[in-house]
Amino acid sequence: MMLHLDKLKVHEFPCTMRKRNLLLGLLCACLVPLAGCSISPLARNTAAFSSATDLVVDNTQNAYRAAVRLNEDAQASLLVARFDTDHPMDPHSIRPLIDEKGLKARTDVLDGLRVYAQTLADISSGISSPKLDEAAAACGANLKSLGDAIAASTPIGISISSTEANATSTALKALGDLLVNRQVKSSVPKVIREMDPDVDALSKLLSSDIEILRDQAGRDYEQILAQQDGFIRHAGSSLAPGERRAEIQRLPRILASKNATDDMLTGLQASVLKLAVTHHALAAAVASKDSSSLQARIADLRASAQGLATFYESISTSSK
Repeated sequence: MMLHLDKLKVHEFPCTMRKRNLLLGLLCACLVPLAGCSISPLARNTAAFSSATDLVVDNTQNAYRAAVRLNEDAQASLLVARFDTDHPMDPHSIRPLIDEKGLKARTDVLDGLRVYAQTLADISSGISSPKLDEAAAACGANLKSLGDAIAASTPIGISISSTEANATSTALKALGDLLVNRQVKSSVPKVIREMDPDVDALSKLLSSDIEILRDQAGRDYEQILAQQDGFIRHAGSSLAPGERRAEIQRLPRILASKNATDDMLTGLQASVLKLAVTHHALAAAVASKDSSSLQARIADLRASAQGLATFYESISTSSK
């Protein structure tokens, strides 16, 4: 998604918002010994929600990238397996699991949730930035376009039922309008309550999408496993004993990766649904002024998201 800012690059936008979340936390910490922390409960709660949302969005984007790479590996293994057969696979037949349109649609939805949460935190804390206002407006425009496309039954690269399409279109347009027009300035509590069903609809959309990723990932790993097994058996005695042993040892590692990936996607799906539950608790807290349940929800959401972030970090480290 292109965010046309003078000095703020697209890839810097999420990082900039994370720094602002950290700034809020540091500000509160500095004020505690002086005035018992002058940040209002609303500002504190929306900042915590924004920080947790940021983690969930990052994890989901990482999951999409990992799913695309895994599917590429599965197709490559099939290409190798069929290369010298009577029915070789045409390299031109290889297609990405998620094309550019599909990736952009998912990025737009995720960035919309991220910017929405950050907007709540910024306004509640009295933070203002013309550049981030412009970024929010650009993000909102993308969401409105996506909502219009769904309403017009235009393919967007995400498998979606007619029932989901109606709810998603409404949610995207509502979120897009909010970010474009900055309606949140009028009343943060009112906006949170009104956006609650829309956040729920978008979370369900992402959860459904992740369920499809889980199924595809399982089949991709089985494809890789079958090709590895076939390679070993076909090679037979042409492999030296040490080479054969090493190739056979790859089989349980592939299965272990399959199980770890499924666990990760299951956890991610739970985190996305917890995001909606946490937002609902946020809406309830601003109405009742009692944030005890909200704090527990945010802690649970953050712990879930942080665990997944650690998983991705371990993958990144092991691949270097």
